[in-house]
Amino acid sequence: MRQRIARGGGSFYYAGLAHQLSDCMAGSVRVVVGLLAVALVGFATQTPASSADPFPRYPSLAPAVAFWTGVFGKQSENTTVIHVAKMPQIVLQRLDFDADVSAIKRREQERAAVTQMQRRLERLHDDVVAKVPLSPESKALLARFGTTANPKTLKAAAHDLRTQRGVRERTANAMEVSGHFLPMMEATFARHALPVSLTRLPFIESSFNIEAYSKVGAAGLWQFMPATARHYMRLNDEVDDRRDPWVATDGAARHLADDYALLKDWPLAITAYNHGRNGIRRGLQQTGGKNLLDLIERYDNPRFGFASRNFYAEFLAAKDIEREADKFFPEVRRAAPIDFVEVTLAHYVPYADLVRLGGDDANLFQKLNPGYSPEVRAGRLWVPRGATIRIPDRNADRFQAGYASLPAGVRNNAQRVYWREHKVARGNVLGQIARQYGVSSRSIQHANNLPNANRLRIGQVLRIPPAAGDTLQTAAKAQPQQVHVVRSGQTLSGIARLHGVTIRQIADTNQLANANALRAGQRLRIPRG
Repeated sequence: MRQRIARGGGSFYYAGLAHQLSDCMAGSVRVVVGLLAVALVGFATQTPASSADPFPRYPSLAPAVAFWTGVFGKQSENTTVIHVAKMPQIVLQRLDFDADVSAIKRREQERAAVTQMQRRLERLHDDVVAKVPLSPESKALLARFGTTANPKTLKAAAHDLRTQRGVRERTANAMEVSGHFLPMMEATFARHALPVSLTRLPFIESSFNIEAYSKVGAAGLWQFMPATARHYMRLNDEVDDRRDPWVATDGAARHLADDYALLKDWPLAITAYNHGRNGIRRGLQQTGGKNLLDLIERYDNPRFGFASRNFYAEFLAAKDIEREADKFFPEVRRAAPIDFVEVTLAHYVPYADLVRLGGDDANLFQKLNPGYSPEVRAGRLWVPRGATIRIPDRNADRFQAGYASLPAGVRNNAQRVYWREHKVARGNVLGQIARQYGVSSRSIQHANNLPNANRLRIGQVLRIPPAAGDTLQTAAKAQPQQVHVVRSGQTLSGIARLHGVTIRQIADTNQLANANALRAGQRLRIPRG
């Protein structure tokens, strides 16, 4: 069955089932029909033409939008341009590299070219001030500055140079992969009453790479940082919802809605997605500004750097390119759709058994369920009770029958015991603790997200990963760590009293950055007293 759905200025088709399956096997699983992707007719669905555009086109940002349009849609990854950071449209030099040049060699040549350009600008500044005749090369360089050409601008530009590599190939791939997710994203944002064009942000955040992971720890299509993610989704030993496009999209919608609720302006809210809403609010307070242009022109803060100043212009460029994808990427076609059903588990179940029940295609299962941790995928922990998994629609009946026949040892009522715990005592150092348990210091540091291995607190509870060759205990053989599900109105102090432990013990065990920021439904591991 193919049901045609029309929306705004375009249309697309839901392929496959268009109904919901009733709940089956009461108390075991709940099945809901969904889609990994929707095949698009054309390239983009748009906000209805009658709707006012919530994303203003400031004339002063037009040159920056044009610059980023070129970077995303025209400039090859084998090309680097040298430009002025605060005026990105002033491109001073283009460097073309062979495709097989090493990253180290490329960086060396880029640095050398920037140094040479800085010297050229300094000489040009001196020549203009001295009013000496300019060479043809100097005249051409001066012409790059157009109406802004003056000694002050030249002097500032000499110390404000940066390089920018093209990403056309990456954007082309993102256009193809986005076919998996954009319709789902648009439906999610529409459900939250948000402009659907906001779903183009992943083009600049991650290029629609679900494996994207930045050097500062941001992950997934929407590039959530851990601290922010914990407000909107699960991030624990079992699941990292940042890597799940469906869950992360809902989190991004709520995040952007919160940004807009505070700032009352979409250019500011979009910039806040990069810079932080409180940082944007502080900038407005310090400058007395009202809009993004005020911040760009008047906010002098090192944290409000090149990325934040350009984020809105990049968004507008990505939105334009996606709307005109046929013009920029005529060779690209969106990814094909994959039907799936969603299943809510009533037990803790090994990941491998779910892969087998879902059709034995581990790669497809991973593609549909990318948020589960390496510990879960390797079988060191189980897929948790209450989790929603996705399986190919064609395997729904097989899954239901198979799940019902799973032996009791596979359908468990508690999580597998994986982490041991160590309470830091006076005089403990990480190396000593690691030797005591037969593991590496690095593994303990990684398991506990310790930024500094030399800073341990007395009473701090550390999670100790299993040593090589350890036999994992199951819930049937060992007492599992207790889990508390937060109810509306509960506080950490009340939960600590309920279980006879301290607030610090719960905060340390669960790596809580803010003990006052509990959410209804949040699962807290309760340490043994």
